[in-house]
Amino acid sequence: MGKPFATSSFSSAQSQRVGTAAEILRPKHHLFLAVEACLVLSLGILSAVVHANPGPLPGDVALAQAVQRELLHRGPVTQLIEGISTLNWPLPTAITLGLIVLVFLALRRWLDAAVALIAALASSNQRLLLSKWVHRPRPYGHGIHQLQHITTSYSFPSGHVTYAVTVFGLFLFLATHIRRPIHPVLIWVIRVVLVCVIVLMPVSRVLEGEHWPSDTLGGILDGLFWVVLVSHLYLWARSRWPALLAPDEHDPLPAKT
Repeated sequence: MGKPFATSSFSSAQSQRVGTAAEILRPKHHLFLAVEACLVLSLGILSAVVHANPGPLPGDVALAQAVQRELLHRGPVTQLIEGISTLNWPLPTAITLGLIVLVFLALRRWLDAAVALIAALASSNQRLLLSKWVHRPRPYGHGIHQLQHITTSYSFPSGHVTYAVTVFGLFLFLATHIRRPIHPVLIWVIRVVLVCVIVLMPVSRVLEGEHWPSDTLGGILDGLFWVVLVSHLYLWARSRWPALLAPDEHDPLPAKT
């Protein structure tokens, strides 16, 4: 007789969690739709403009020259900023993403591992399709220093920036949902590192002369679209399938009144 009662209690508790989460997410859903609509519209307009005029947009040359004038040949500072780009080349990307997913799995954070892979794969494939349609060549001339002249892929939107905003932005979001970190200082160090990588990635791509500033703006808009979308899905899935969370990360039931 005890088992049916326990099963019934679990089902009731799960339904209560789902119902409460739905009530909480309902007003946020409208905000989510509004933000995503603005991002899609902004990225769409910018993509159409660049598609029609694949050369540098007004301000691109001046801003790229200013970044290189201020940050090139600054010793360790230049090396640090240029090194940020290394994180998002294919091999380092595969290694770091694989390691982080393995950490999530080791901590039994099944949902975190799933959304990280979904975000990385979906955003990369969508950006590739958009890049082929816009068909913008890499920066060349205009007095811009180039670390290397890339001819095997297109320039808009910046893949490095899209990936950094999407994946590292999602990791930053997930870091805010860790209720019992190993140590509070460690989680704050991780958050600071993630913010620095996201902020410096656009600067790094312009500094190396491999993207126009408008390419990085496109990457930011594209990445924000994905991080907002996947974060919203994560909050929904978190309440819908609590078994995918680590045992100590379950959402507490609301107190009875």
